[in-house]
Amino acid sequence: MSKGNVETVYEDLMWKARREGSFASFLVSQEPGEAVDAGRAMAMKDRVDHIIHDLDGAIVERNSYQDGPKLLLSPDDRYFQQARRS
Repeated sequence: MSKGNVETVYEDLMWKARREGSFASFLVSQEPGEAVDAGRAMAMKDRVDHIIHDLDGAIVERNSYQDGPKLLLSPDDRYFQQARRS
């Protein structure tokens, strides 16, 4: 049975890392970077996608670790532009 994707969200004044669609978080922090790092690590470990939301809930970044790291963004996305310069 495959595990669900991981998402990092801002909810109840805290940043949370959890399975997509779950209310139970495996990390809760006041620091967005800490939640993003935990979400990324779990997604890489489980070889699933990591979806990062902004304060308003919009998806700002989506990375897949199913076949190794790769960015799943459109070429006109500002995060995609930053990644291409790296």
